[in-house]
Parts: sequence; C-alpha cells; structure tokens
Amino acid sequence: MKEQFDAAPDATDTDPGGRILIVDDDPVVAGMLGVALLAAGHKIFEVNSGEAALARLAGAANAASNAVANAADSGNFPDIVILDIEMGQGMDGFEVCRRLRATAATRDLPVLFLSSHDELDDRLRAYDAGGSDFMAKPFVPDEVLRKARLAIRHKRRQEASVAEVRATSDTAMTALTSLGDSEVTLKFSRSALGCRTLRALAALVIEAMSRFGVNCHVQLRTPGEVLTYSLQGPASPLEESVIEGSKAMGRVFSFSNRLIVNYDSISLLITDMPIADNSLCGRIRDQAAMVAETAELAVGNIKLRRDAILRADELRTLADVTRQAVDTLRVGYREMQIATRLELETMTNTIEDLYVHLGLGNSQEFTISDTVHNAVDRVLTLFEGGSRLDGSFASIIAGLTRASEYADIQDDEPTQTVEIW
Repeated sequence: MKEQFDAAPDATDTDPGGRILIVDDDPVVAGMLGVALLAAGHKIFEVNSGEAALARLAGAANAASNAVANAADSGNFPDIVILDIEMGQGMDGFEVCRRLRATAATRDLPVLFLSSHDELDDRLRAYDAGGSDFMAKPFVPDEVLRKARLAIRHKRRQEASVAEVRATSDTAMTALTSLGDSEVTLKFSRSALGCRTLRALAALVIEAMSRFGVNCHVQLRTPGEVLTYSLQGPASPLEESVIEGSKAMGRVFSFSNRLIVNYDSISLLITDMPIADNSLCGRIRDQAAMVAETAELAVGNIKLRRDAILRADELRTLADVTRQAVDTLRVGYREMQIATRLELETMTNTIEDLYVHLGLGNSQEFTISDTVHNAVDRVLTLFEGGSRLDGSFASIIAGLTRASEYADIQDDEPTQTVEIW
C-alpha cells in the first residue's frame, strides 16, 4: 500500500484522484485510511511521525523547485495532508502544522487534522495552528473521502487562480515597461483634474510637457479670465500674440519646429519640436494632444468650482440679510408679547377698579370679572402657542447661520512647488 514520492500523473478536476500524505504513528489507523482512499482513486504516501513528514515535504518541495526537475516531479508533492494530532513520540500535529504554515513551500498545503478528541477546544487549537479541516476518530470512511475530495478540489482551483493572477500580472508588468510617455500623461491626468485654479493647472501642463524635453507655452481660457504661461512664468505680449494667432489653425497644427494644440479652453504651443526625429515628434504630438484634452476637462472643473463659489457668495449674502431680518422680526414679536401682556393686565385692573363707582351687585361683578379673565386667558393661550413660533424663528436663524458658514469657500490654492512625479 505504501509508495514512495515518485512520478505520478497530474490530476485535474475531471480526475478526482489526488496525492495524499497520511501522518499517523498508528499503523492500523494509517492502513485503514489508506485502503479507503486508494479505493477512491487517490495516491497514498505514509509516514509515522511529524519529523518524517516535514523531511519528506521539504525534499519534495526542493525537487519541485529545482531548475532541472522534469515535468514528472509535479507528482512528488502531495495535494493534502491528513495529520494525526496525538503521536507517541516527537512533535504533535499542532506543531507540525505550524511549521508547515511557516514555510513558503507548504504554507498553502491543506491539512486535515485527525484526532481522538472532538471537543470545541480541540477544534479551536486546530484552527489556531492553521488546519484546513478536522475529523474525529474513529473516522467514518465516507466523511474522510468527502473531505479529502473537497480539499483537493479547492487546492487545485486555488492553484489555477494563482496561476491566472500571475499570468495577468506578468502581462500588466510587460505593458507597464512599455508605458514610457503614457505614464507621464496618466500621472498628469490624476493631478490636473484636482486643480482648483488656472495658474496651478498651467504649471502642471508645462511641467508635464517638459518631461518630453520640449518647451511649452499654454493659454487657459474661461469667460472671466485668460492666462498665458511659459516655463519662465507669465508669457510675454509677443508669446501671447503668437498663441492668439494660432487658435484658428485647427485642433493640431505643425509649422516649422512648432506644434499648436487647440481646444475651446486651452491652447498648447511647443516651440522646439525635434523635427529631425519623426518618431519622437509623433510621440510628442500624441502626448500633447492627450495633455490638452485632459486640461480642457480640468478647466471645466475649475469653471464649475468658480460658479459654485459665486453661488455660494450669493447664498452667504442672502443668508446674512435673511438672518438679520428674521432676528429683527423675532425681537419685535417678543416685544409685542410683553407689551400685550402688560396692556391686558392694566385693562383687567382698570375694569375691577370701576366696580366701586358702578354700584354693581356681587353677582354682576363676578360675571364681568369672569368674562374679562376668560378673555385674557384665551389671549394668553394664543401667545403661548406663539412661543412655538419663537422656536421656529430660532431654528431658521440657526439654519441660515450654518448655510452662511458652508458657503464660505475660498477660491485659492496653497502655493507649492509643482511636482507630480
């Protein structure tokens, strides 16, 4: 029943058979496991101690990684390990599993623990040691077969997934090594769309194009502002006039050693194209077009931000005026409440003082007093309801204050050295 770690056909998902290493110092248990697994089409390897298992796995891993190993060496490494926890001598299964997890070659090797104890504490210790599954002794053959099949299938799918990721990563790295100029424009795009001012955007455009070894002038335009910059700073009137005259020459236009790229909100002028190198000129032309297109979008973002700031200023002004008006109304309403209460109190006292001169009977005085007091109570009740209106005034003022604070947006950008790489 025992076999050495020799060549074995590679198993696939269509072939459920796998390579299983059984680690158990009890030859009866190991033999019963082997019989059941062999009958299901698996290939079995047996060792009787943790130390022997580690030595076997280390040797198989070294052979598999050897540059001169042939294709058959893939059969020298197990798909899973069925590991007894309690062994008579040497390290126990927990320690074996921890060492497997600490070694790169066996870190992902599925380990199915086998134990004569099946308490929660035993399962937790198996989990902490890095086990993949747990089976209790005496084992049930059907359970062993099912768990082994699932573990093997999971391992192979995981290996296929890792291989696919590696292939994708290799392809991506190949593409990255050929990025070159595209990497510059990609990094420019990430920074440009976050610009808050035309000045900062102009500096980014000039910096990006300087990465291609050319001198660039850029003009950025919005309805309220036009900025023209070069590597040396604000453009001279002559440079501005050259760009102004080039805006009508189409989207991309070359003349002599100059290149102009025009969009609605940006014109990009390169004054020293390397015309002796057609390939390089083509690359620069392509990258300049992409930089200009991204800058066009960035100008739109800046314009939207400025429009938002204008609306915010209007909102802040409106909030301040409305807050003052509501506060004045609130104060006036409170003063009216106080004055009305005083007038009602004065009226009640005056009416009751007249009883002496009117010669009224007691019942008449009581009737008049009740009528007056009831009327006063109704008025005061109305004012009590008005206190809720006072709370509404307070909420309105608080809301307008918050709106004024939120609207306090500054149209500036910290001064910094432009460096996006």
